[in-house]
Amino acid sequence: MKAWLVYTLARLGIFAAALALLLLLTPMPGYWATIVAALVALLVSYIALPRLRGRVTESLANRRPTPDHDVDTDFEDDFVDAADSDSPVEQPVSDADRHAARREHRDD
Repeated sequence: MKAWLVYTLARLGIFAAALALLLLLTPMPGYWATIVAALVALLVSYIALPRLRGRVTESLANRRPTPDHDVDTDFEDDFVDAADSDSPVEQPVSDADRHAARREHRDD
């Protein structure tokens, strides 16, 4: 069974048990019993279900695609390649340098 489904059913079960106990054992109105049961279920599930929560988090992280590369990685690769070569190659320009050049150009 999927981790998120098990975790959700466990939390709903804790909520239902807390609500039933509050409705049966206290003279509390239904809406207050529901609010208190939600808070109790939140606290109990936070303390009692860390492994299930961890599995849900792990399954969500595994479903997320990882990018092959990003702008920073490309910049670092270009910078290292330019530094390793003996030929005079123009050094790559960082985003900060590009923005500074634009500001200087606009001020002219």
